[in-house]
Amino acid sequence: MFTIGVKRKVVGSVYANLGKSLRGPKQVKVGFPAGDADSDNINKAVWNEFGTRGGASGGGWGGPVPERPFMRNAMRDNRGKYRDALRTSAAKILTGKTGLKTVLSKLGIMAQGDVQGEITSLMSPPNSPVTVALKGSSKPLIDSGEMRGAVTYKVDQ
Repeated sequence: MFTIGVKRKVVGSVYANLGKSLRGPKQVKVGFPAGDADSDNINKAVWNEFGTRGGASGGGWGGPVPERPFMRNAMRDNRGKYRDALRTSAAKILTGKTGLKTVLSKLGIMAQGDVQGEITSLMSPPNSPVTVALKGSSKPLIDSGEMRGAVTYKVDQ
């Protein structure tokens, strides 16, 4: 799970107390929330995000899984976009034109799409020849598409 939240530094000095003075949710979590995501998808996500040693440590078809940081890549590559979205929304929130929960929900949808896009586009490191033979595809991170479809967001206090 990755968290994007309302903080003073994110929205800038004009709205320095935004994160402290607003009531309501302050963050959106993006990924595979416990209780909402299937444990198989959580395991696949963890194995691919951080890699495994294989064998008894789990992962993939029993062999080592290389690190494929699709969540970290998505969050890092889009950090500026999220910051800009929060800045743009700050004035609307303060003037009552929108609510914090609405803004964070839109941000969650945006980040969810970015993580799913990263799963789709990531090609390196490639699957091993054994994995390609078993899976019938050379596309890393995607077998049935179930893990990609399980990416979601949750607005929290």
